[in-house]
Amino acid sequence: MLGPISMRRILQLLLSLILITFRIYGQELSGTWKVAYIRSMEEVVSIDSSEDSIETMESFSTGTGIVEFFGNIVKFHNFKEKPNKARIKKEGLFKLKGENVKIESFNKDSVILRPNEDKRTYIVLKPFISEELKLSPSDFTDTEWQIESEVSSLSSLKLHFSDSSTVTLNYQGEEYGYANYGEWRLVNSGNYYGLYIVDREALKEYFFYLRYESNDRVKAEVALQEWSRFPEELIVTLVNTGLPSKEDFKNRETQLVGKWSFSRFVNKVETLSFDSILSVNFSIQFMNNGCYVSNNYIRFIRDKQENDFSSIEEGTWKLAKNGSYLIIKNNSGWEEYLSIKNLNQGNLTLDLNYRYSDRARFSSRIEFEK
Repeated sequence: MLGPISMRRILQLLLSLILITFRIYGQELSGTWKVAYIRSMEEVVSIDSSEDSIETMESFSTGTGIVEFFGNIVKFHNFKEKPNKARIKKEGLFKLKGENVKIESFNKDSVILRPNEDKRTYIVLKPFISEELKLSPSDFTDTEWQIESEVSSLSSLKLHFSDSSTVTLNYQGEEYGYANYGEWRLVNSGNYYGLYIVDREALKEYFFYLRYESNDRVKAEVALQEWSRFPEELIVTLVNTGLPSKEDFKNRETQLVGKWSFSRFVNKVETLSFDSILSVNFSIQFMNNGCYVSNNYIRFIRDKQENDFSSIEEGTWKLAKNGSYLIIKNNSGWEEYLSIKNLNQGNLTLDLNYRYSDRARFSSRIEFEK
């Protein structure tokens, strides 16, 4: 039977082993991480001084990828090819596709990687947790999804996946809106999925790291970089809102048929091309046979001189399957999406690019009346 002193020593030894083990594992990099953003230095030409000079500026960009650490092995998923594995050597160095990468530092909240030991560039990883997902492109094809987010630029955005590669980004803000053509891909690597979306008109890219799904709701993480240089990390929910029934779609389509005349610009018209607008006579007629006719006349003041512009445009029109925007194509082959803000028996509000010359337009929200 052990005495009190022996028991105390055994407990001290056990406690020491526990503390040592904790320290070892506390310093070991493990788990799943996502690429949050990349920081680099760029050389730009400054024109502030009398002579052009080259300045170095700090730049941030969003990144894409999942990184797994287990023991001395690192596994990188870039969603473009098969995962790459590498062995971590001394001082936290490993090779990734022929390039040297160094683990600069890490804690429970982030990991800092430096490619090619470049002190000016580093990659920041953040923890990533996801459940096992089973998704396919057919889960999104021919559907519409609303983004739930605290950020208005996302919460007012709907994604209409019209086919296996085309998406319309339909934004309806308080003052303006748009329906932009884009492309999409559901990508996966191992058990990880991402939703990649490119807005071809606004030249924006979105990459949603998909975390889990439940009853037509998908939780995701996305990095948003808009007004600031530094990307903002957000957790959002994609909600499958469904498409209108055949009856509702037909009713909406029928409501659109007829001649709609300009009532007013709902938002403030801002353009550098003229000083003020004197008058607008603008109408669009949507016909039952799928054709449209647009008549436009505007008179405005530019450089203290009165100017006017008129045009007649004809082509075809159709209502998108989600009922939220119109697709018009003029006889010259130019296709445009018009976002519907409001539609009832006698009132139609559209977000469109209003033309005031042969080569110039401005983004506007216009209210029409029948």
